Amino acid sequence: MTIDAARSVNADSLWSFDHLLGVFHPTLYREMEFAQLAPDPDGLFDPFCLCAWAARSTDLPLGIAVTDGIRRGAADVARSALSLQHLCKGGFNLGVGAGEAENLVPFGYPFERPVAATEAFLADLRELLDQGTMPRHGGRLGLPLQSETGPPSVWIAAHRPRMLRLVGRYGDGWLPVDAPTAEEYGQLNAEVLEQARRAGRPDPEAALFVFLVLGESRARLREMFEASPLAKLFALWMAPAAAWARYGLPSPAGESGRAYIDIIPHRLDPDVLRDFAPRIPFELLEEYVFMGNPSEVADRLGRYADAGLEHPVMMNLTGLVGGMTEALARGPQLGELCDLLAAGPVRVGARG
Repeated sequence: MTIDAARSVNADSLWSFDHLLGVFHPTLYREMEFAQLAPDPDGLFDPFCLCAWAARSTDLPLGIAVTDGIRRGAADVARSALSLQHLCKGGFNLGVGAGEAENLVPFGYPFERPVAATEAFLADLRELLDQGTMPRHGGRLGLPLQSETGPPSVWIAAHRPRMLRLVGRYGDGWLPVDAPTAEEYGQLNAEVLEQARRAGRPDPEAALFVFLVLGESRARLREMFEASPLAKLFALWMAPAAAWARYGLPSPAGESGRAYIDIIPHRLDPDVLRDFAPRIPFELLEEYVFMGNPSEVADRLGRYADAGLEHPVMMNLTGLVGGMTEALARGPQLGELCDLLAAGPVRVGARG
C-alpha cells in the first residue's frame, strides 16, 4: 500500500514486511494474475530502508511486520529501531518473530532452535531499548531512547505457548498471523495477558495480521479462485498439515505441522503444485484470508474485535485473482471497509 492510499483510508499506521523470499514458487508466479501488480515474488526491498524513506513523506507511525533475531543481531536492530523512532514523525513499531525457514535456510542462516534464539534476542533487545546497554558485554548505545512520541514499540508475532510467554515478558504488542477463528484468537490473547501479568508488565496491545482480498462478494471470489486455481496455493504457505487433514488432503509440503514456519515453496516441484492447485478447497484458503465485500469482511473482523482485537494490520492482496483490473475496480472498497471498522473498537494499520 502506498502512503497516499494509507492516508485515504485513514489508516493509523503503515507497515512493511521483512521477507527475503516470497510465498509463491517463482515458476508458477509468472502464470498468476497477481504478477501484473508485482512482477517478481522475490523482489523485496529491505523494510528498515523503506521505513526511513517513507518517514520523509508521512507522519503516520511506521513499522515492520516482522523481522527476526536470527538474520539480525539485537544491537543492530536496537540501533535501527531507535534511529527510525527519531526519523519517523509518528514513531516506529518493531515487529519481531522467530523466523521462517524460507528466509533463513536458503541463505545459510541456522534454523535449528529458532525460539531459543528469539528468546535470547528479545532479552538483549529489551535492555538495549530500555537502558541503552548490552547485557553481559558492556556495549552501549548513545542514541536518545525516546523521541517526542515516546520509545519504539516492540510487537511480537506469537502463536504457541513459549512465544506467547515472550510476548508477555518483552512485548508492547502482540501481532499474530495465524488465528483462523475469533474463538482461537481470544484464547491466545487471554494467554498473552496472563503472561504479561505474571511478568509484572502492562497488557500488550492486541493486533492481527490480516491477509485481505476484497471483491464483489464472497461467492463471486469463490468463482474467481476456482477459475484461477494457482492463486489458491497461498494456502500452501499458511495451512499446517492438520488443516489439510480436515479436508481429507495431504499437505503438498509434507507432514510439517507448522506451515509457513517450515515450508520453503521454492524447493517444491512446480509441476506437482500446478496439478494440485485445483484440489485446494476455497474454504481452507478462507480460514487464513479475509475475503468478500467490505460488509462481509467487517462482520468477520468484528468477531475478532469482540475477542480482543484492537489493531488489524491489513495486507491487501486484492488482485490475487483478477489481477490489476480487479485491484483497481476494488480500490474504493478498502476505504469502505476501514470506515466500517472505524465505527467499532478497532484501528486499522496497513501493510505495504
